Amino acid sequence: MRIRASVWKAPGEPGAVETVDLDPPNTGEVQVKIAAAGVCHSDYHLALGHFGKHRFPTVLGHEGAGVVEAVGPGVTSVSRGDRVSFNFIPSCGQCRQCLRGKPNLCEPGSAAAFGGKMLDGGYRMKLGDGTPLQQFLAIG
Repeated sequence: MRIRASVWKAPGEPGAVETVDLDPPNTGEVQVKIAAAGVCHSDYHLALGHFGKHRFPTVLGHEGAGVVEAVGPGVTSVSRGDRVSFNFIPSCGQCRQCLRGKPNLCEPGSAAAFGGKMLDGGYRMKLGDGTPLQQFLAIG
């Protein structure tokens, strides 16, 4: 699927809205049509390169809400058409924090989210030439 995303290709340079390729949701993931999104001070620091030059190209914007358009395998908590807001720490359901009932502290989820990847270590968006796009806090 082709979508439009706010892409930053290098630290300190202006971002641009570009058409990019989006993969369908994987196991445990949902695809959301964005109704509203925010770019906050954390995004600003990433755009300036304060979190490292290895974080590019990336898509910013991790605060938002929208409507579920598609669900990946194993998703039972939401359905197509549901209105949702974002949580920027995905939870694996298996680490010690998740098992303690603290999915907001999920260790693999935090590593993925702050590393620009999805929980499975992959990417869901690509530039037209196939270059993977990192997603800030696993949302972008």
